[in-house]
Amino acid sequence: MKATLFPKCLLILYWASFAMVKGQTPATPPAPPPANLAGSRPAVSNPDAPGRFLKDARTGCTAWYKHTFAEDSITWQGGCQNGFADGRGTLTGFTKGRETSRYEGEMLAGKPHGAGRFTFGGNRRLEGNFSHGEPLFLSSECLQHLHKQVVAATDSSFAYVGEDDQWLLYYHAVVPDAQPKGAIILLPGTWETTEHLLSSNATLCAMALQARLAVVALSINQRLTLTATSIDLINAMVGDAVQRYSLPKDKIVMGGWSMGGLFSLRYTELSRQDPAKTVVRPAAVFSCDGPCDLQNIYTMFQDKLRKFPDNSEAAYGIAEMERHCGGTPVQVPDRYQYFSCYSHAAADGGNAKYLLDVPVRIYDDVDVNWWMENRGLDMYSLNALDQTAMVLYLKDHGNAKAAFINAYQQGYRLEGNRHPHSWSIVEPRDCMAWILDCLE
Repeated sequence: MKATLFPKCLLILYWASFAMVKGQTPATPPAPPPANLAGSRPAVSNPDAPGRFLKDARTGCTAWYKHTFAEDSITWQGGCQNGFADGRGTLTGFTKGRETSRYEGEMLAGKPHGAGRFTFGGNRRLEGNFSHGEPLFLSSECLQHLHKQVVAATDSSFAYVGEDDQWLLYYHAVVPDAQPKGAIILLPGTWETTEHLLSSNATLCAMALQARLAVVALSINQRLTLTATSIDLINAMVGDAVQRYSLPKDKIVMGGWSMGGLFSLRYTELSRQDPAKTVVRPAAVFSCDGPCDLQNIYTMFQDKLRKFPDNSEAAYGIAEMERHCGGTPVQVPDRYQYFSCYSHAAADGGNAKYLLDVPVRIYDDVDVNWWMENRGLDMYSLNALDQTAMVLYLKDHGNAKAAFINAYQQGYRLEGNRHPHSWSIVEPRDCMAWILDCLE
């Protein structure tokens, strides 16, 4: 079905930054986890939970705030429909009596919906099109070609958090009117919504549309390991898009941010390692600051918890890996290697050896001073160590189309704040030129 259209996008904060560090690999995991936990919801609180509704004490009208906001009271100047803020107006959020945010624009059922401007955090601002509380910063032409396809009404694996209190599996696709010449498959980072992903790649989407390439954004943001269930979900979404829009299976580039970057690399490896496991064989792959070696990630999380005992990201990461790998790296090293796209401890690079004939790009913004000053982290906590080791391994073994791109100080989040771990480090014009070259 076509997406609802608006003139041109509420903040989504992804504090799970996943700026992470650090034998023959079998084609299937060595052993399953000791318990079947696939059907249980995530055990930790997540920043992209449905959020909460706050009521204006004077008017009784209700409006919604993301779970990550600290606002505890609001005022709403505007229409009210069935008890919810509706139509054009001004929403002001307060934290302990002090104004901390303001939204001016269209609302629907208590959420930003349509044209609006949201200011918060002192000097941060989002202005443009909103869709049910989510940013949707796409050009009008892309919005006219935007589709949303639900592949499962109930996400029993809980692989995606979004859609308010719904657990849907779906994908967004920007599809040209004419027969697509190829497709770009994009995977979000942990807790990132498909709307945020598309908004962060608005220029790339517009350029893809002009080049008659489809852009497909997948709704999977709740795993740190590319499990069999995750592969099935990716296959279901990609397979549906290939069939529905007649996408050429040999003209597909896959890429992702953060854990989506790891998944993109690992899925592409599997398409060579065990072709029966994937529905497409990507012609090229890129990672936007995704981690590579899960064993090193686990160690980094341990170090982070020792330094910051209340760090929820590290606690979440350790719990996820132990759950889906079936133990610690010491207990089940083969499983950690299986789920990694590169293993520094393996003489053969682990799964990286399956990318020797594939164009590969890994992007990072290696601004070490920013991490030290803003997060108290050093180089051992950054993805760049394993990323550069992986690219060098590929180059040393004959892959002249492997590249590490250091987009130094180019990282900025959609909401305007400086952050090296951001989609913006992928310069869209250069990336599109590379994609078109790979698809020739």
